[in-house]
Amino acid sequence: MTEILARTGIGEVGQWITQHPRLFLLNLLFAFSFQSLFIGLMGRWLSGLVWGAAVLLLAAVVNALKLSALQTPFLSWDLFYARQMLALGQSLLAGSHLAWIGVFGLPPVLIVGAWHLHRHWSAVVGWKYRAALLIAAFCGLGVFAPISPVNLPRLLRVENIVWEQPQNYQVNGFFLAFSMNISPLRIKQPEAYDEGLITQLLEPNEALRETPLGYKGQPVSLVIVMSESFAELSGLPMRPSENPWKNLQRLAARHPSFRLISPTVAGNTSLVEFEALTGLSHALLPSGSIPYDHYLHRPVPSIASLLRDQGWRTIALHPFHGWFWNRTMAYEHLGFERYLSLDDFEDAEMRGFFVSDQALVDKIKTVIESGDSPYFLHAVSMQNHGPYNDERYMEDIVQVEGELPDNLLQALSTYLTGIRDADRQLARLLHYLKKRPEPVVCLFFGDHQPALGWELLPYQVEGALSTRESDFHMAEVPALLWSNKPDLLKAVDIPESFSPSHLPGILLQQMGIALPGHMLHMRKGMQAYPVIHRQFVRGVHGGLRDLKLIQSDPWFKGFEMLQYDVLFGNRYSTRRLRPTEIAPRPPLTPLKDHIKNRNG
Repeated sequence: MTEILARTGIGEVGQWITQHPRLFLLNLLFAFSFQSLFIGLMGRWLSGLVWGAAVLLLAAVVNALKLSALQTPFLSWDLFYARQMLALGQSLLAGSHLAWIGVFGLPPVLIVGAWHLHRHWSAVVGWKYRAALLIAAFCGLGVFAPISPVNLPRLLRVENIVWEQPQNYQVNGFFLAFSMNISPLRIKQPEAYDEGLITQLLEPNEALRETPLGYKGQPVSLVIVMSESFAELSGLPMRPSENPWKNLQRLAARHPSFRLISPTVAGNTSLVEFEALTGLSHALLPSGSIPYDHYLHRPVPSIASLLRDQGWRTIALHPFHGWFWNRTMAYEHLGFERYLSLDDFEDAEMRGFFVSDQALVDKIKTVIESGDSPYFLHAVSMQNHGPYNDERYMEDIVQVEGELPDNLLQALSTYLTGIRDADRQLARLLHYLKKRPEPVVCLFFGDHQPALGWELLPYQVEGALSTRESDFHMAEVPALLWSNKPDLLKAVDIPESFSPSHLPGILLQQMGIALPGHMLHMRKGMQAYPVIHRQFVRGVHGGLRDLKLIQSDPWFKGFEMLQYDVLFGNRYSTRRLRPTEIAPRPPLTPLKDHIKNRNG
């Protein structure tokens, strides 16, 4: 019944069972264990079955209603947000009499019926059977626990498709997907957290707060391009037919360049965005969490919010679905006034499976020319997203030879064609920005290494490295900082490699924008801890260490406290900002409406 409610009908359920028998059996194990738990706890056969079925059915109804209204399934962490769930329930049930009857009428009937069965009709379960059922229930449910050493989904290599939860539930089934999303997502308040401690943390940084505004009295515009899977794959035994990184390498010889240490590999782009825009770190959040989905439920200081409140136009561009990674809501909380998603790229050129990088650069130029300066554009490309199969590009392909299996050489050919295209568009964008009259800073970087399989990662080709060194190399992506006013970047002081969470402090301070407390704290600690990653940290002397080894460091504990304050606490650190920087913001405006309003 739960799968029928979540799908189009019993036929689709039968097809799912046929295609994914192991996943079906895992869902069946979860349901059987859950029912056994209720029978064991209640001590009666029939009433235990009815109570257990009622709870499962109610969860399935909520899931179906949420899918219908929001195209998002009922997630385990929804249980932590009672207030949001109440508001969600009102919107889900609005105008639906059957839904009101189902949610508010059916449960009382089931409860009364189950109690009547419990008192009069349900046979008593003996203590031996009861103990056996409880043991079976705890063992059966225990294998789904994220912290279990015998986590069955993990042992069977079931993929938790956290980046697209509707597909996650469609592929894995309701019970299995729900159970895999049960994790410690809530953040515990740090000890001694209060306003006095936050003030004490910020006071030593006050000297860094005041910076001169702009470039020779002019405000500086900013363009960030986060290029999908843009990496160099150094060390692979391959010979491409042309240099895919030609323009980046030429520009890097004359402009500041560095390596970003991405918090993710092969996917989870939103984690990189989160760090690069907010100056916060995913390493301090639970593994598997998605900040855009789980934690951005209120305005958060970011590059966008700080610039918007100073008068900048703030626009995010990403030629993919707005609901993906919950970007529409997340961008609003980050302070973007507009978000241009796939719907705003009508009739755009496609290259392979996705909107081309050329179309993205065209849109960047259109947005710049549709309004006044200064502006901040945050663009996330899509063209070079995986998979990298041989049917993707029909022409203008980078050929690859080398000492690798044929299937990997083919995948590299497709991937490097996308890299070459991105590299071309980088040169085209900078050629355009160079002619702009206003001072502009452009940051270009890859979000993570590509999803090409572990055998393509540099460390596996170069030889045996320690696990920590392997993780570091897998996280490396190239980055370039450019300006049409070269002397604007003369004083920039950045490490050779660092985490994206240091970017906001670097960029805003270079532009002459006063930093909020947590970004000042990051600037102060950048030289000591340029790299903060879940698997390792890199200190001032360049060595890699386990993150746990610095958790008692005063600077790190201060950063942890400030991150809690910004995301979950009372936002004491933001009270030193102007009030508008933490005020609720108006909804995002579509580009076509914005242009229409400008033209009267």
